[in-house]
Amino acid sequence: MIIGDSTTYEIEPALSAALRETGVVESANRTQFGFGLSQWPKYKWWEIWPSFFDQVEPEVVIFQTGIWDMDDVINGPTRRPLPTDSDWVEQFNFLMEVAVDVLSERGAHIFWLTMLPTHDNDKHERLNKLIYELADRDQRVDVIDLTPVFTDKNGNYIEEVERSGEYWPLRKIDGVHLCRLGARIATELIIKHISIFSDFEVISGWEEGEWLKNTRFDLDPCNDPIDLIAEKAGLISVG
Repeated sequence: MIIGDSTTYEIEPALSAALRETGVVESANRTQFGFGLSQWPKYKWWEIWPSFFDQVEPEVVIFQTGIWDMDDVINGPTRRPLPTDSDWVEQFNFLMEVAVDVLSERGAHIFWLTMLPTHDNDKHERLNKLIYELADRDQRVDVIDLTPVFTDKNGNYIEEVERSGEYWPLRKIDGVHLCRLGARIATELIIKHISIFSDFEVISGWEEGEWLKNTRFDLDPCNDPIDLIAEKAGLISVG
């Protein structure tokens, strides 16, 4: 089961495609815009998530939070805790521990994705530090650190990479959300970790599948060369 915010929502098409390609894994998408652990005054996730598990009893939960906890967002002032609170660490640690209890209640193992790098790296590093500390003290949690594949060798934020003479954006024009190549790169890292844990073989072929046409990549929008991607995948014919 994949649970998370709008960044996770954009990873999900590629990740679900990669999981299905194995022939032995099923996935369930429960991602959504505006999700954050600290958004609980408006979205009581500890009451809502158990209904997901009534429908699906996952062995693994892939989980992510961050944007709506740390960034300047709609309804930001109503979240608890606020990033500026003096006891933010203590309060957010409590929310994380409750989240682990709820997500693992039926025995699922949790792979917690780090918050993606932003132009303000202090925000994502602050939250990611808590994720690592949580995993160190709780065997129900493993961390998948997305930072290395979205930063350069100096640890700086990158927006695009060069592939076969073309420059492919990893992030959308807002600098936060993901383009198709960003989703693919994240998926390649995530599925490697999960396949080792769950002992299944990763099968190639998903990289150029139907998920490339998913309309969620057209939101914001994403200025990636979709015609070139789709043509290579045989999804369209470019004359």
